[in-house]
Formats: sequence, C-alpha cells, structure tokens
Amino acid sequence: MRRVLGITAGLALIAAALSPLPQAQASCVTAARKCQGAPLIGIEVKGGAVPSPDSKGRISYTLDYSMTWTPSFAPYWGAFWVGGRFPKGARGPARAVLLDDAGERVAVLRCREHSDGVWCAAGSHVPHRGRVVFTARLAPGTEARTAARLGFDSFEGLDREESARRLSRTQAREGFCEHRFTTTVTTTQAP
Repeated sequence: MRRVLGITAGLALIAAALSPLPQAQASCVTAARKCQGAPLIGIEVKGGAVPSPDSKGRISYTLDYSMTWTPSFAPYWGAFWVGGRFPKGARGPARAVLLDDAGERVAVLRCREHSDGVWCAAGSHVPHRGRVVFTARLAPGTEARTAARLGFDSFEGLDREESARRLSRTQAREGFCEHRFTTTVTTTQAP
C-alpha cells in the first residue's frame, strides 16, 4: 500500500513539474528572459530641424541614424517605429520619408498619434544607415524656441515570420522587448 501511495505521489509531482505555467507566470518569465541585457540592435541617432522660410510654423525635422547589430550565432529580427514627442500643440506629421545613406527614397511611412507621441511604422526592413524626414506644423503662438524628442523604438526577439507580419505598437509591446533610442532636437523660428 505504501508503495502504491509513493508511486502516486511521485507521478503527481512529475505531472505538476511538466504542466505549463499559469498565464500570468508564463508572461513574466518570458518578458524577463527577452529583456535582459543590452539591446541586440543599437541605434545612434542625430537630429536637426529647419524652420520653413515662409514662417507659417512649418518645421522639417531630420533624423540621421546608424544601426549596430550585435554579433550573434543565431539570427534575430527587429520591428522599428520612428517618431517621438513633437512640440506641444504641433500638428502632424501624418507621414515621414525614409531615405537610405545615398539619399534615395526607400519608403513613405504612415504616422499616428499614440499616448507617448507620434510614431511612424517603419517595419523590419530598414536600411542600417539612413535619414528620416518629418514635417510638422507648430501651433500659432508657439514659443520661438521649441524642442522635440525624436528617435526610434526598436522591438527585438522576433523570428522571421513575426518580422514579416505588420504588428501594431501594442502587439509589439506585449510580445517583445522594447528599446528606445532618442535625441532632443531644438529649433528657433523667425519672429
């Protein structure tokens, strides 16, 4: 009888060890594993801003960027969003232009307002070096000197299939590790 009870208890312990984690615990373990350490893809960002000569509040923002991929034995992919916080009350941008390092237009990116700024979906096929150009219109009465905080949101840990999908920022945040690379861009408008 003791032997049967011992075998039953042993099987119960094995079954508990092999059963999947509850959903809340599983997501914590996954998130902790994916976000440890330095990013796999580092992005250096430099920004600039040029006011429109017609002084109607239009500002062209440029981001020059360069990506550094960490050496790894396993392939990895990223999903990228570009944008950030434009000056308070600014309209736009509704789109951004992505250029490669030779100045050739690669894509026109759609932009949307999110709780943490205006972000444009760049997807996963972004040149390792290039420039992004945004145009925004400042609100009337905006101070002559304004600042924007612009750059990249990089989501890592994707596989090839996930990289091919067009994930929303919410989906990317829920499933992958986010790293943000930004710079402050200051401009002075003509009075």
